[in-house]
Amino acid sequence: MNQYSGTQKKSPRRPHAEDGTFTPDYAGETKRLRSMRLTDTAWELLAEIAEKNHITRTEVIELFARGEDLY
Repeated sequence: MNQYSGTQKKSPRRPHAEDGTFTPDYAGETKRLRSMRLTDTAWELLAEIAEKNHITRTEVIELFARGEDLY
């Protein structure tokens, strides 16, 4: 896998609506595209945390910001 690509497996916790679209994760609060700069080390550490939790790097940041426990 390319070091800059996302995790290979998608998060199993995102339910789909009957029309095939994703249902919102956070009480109807939609996500917006953001941008940030990270070192390669931080990027790789996010990937490790994401893989252990079976989620994406984006979701790691979201859960961290909301005070959720990750391993």
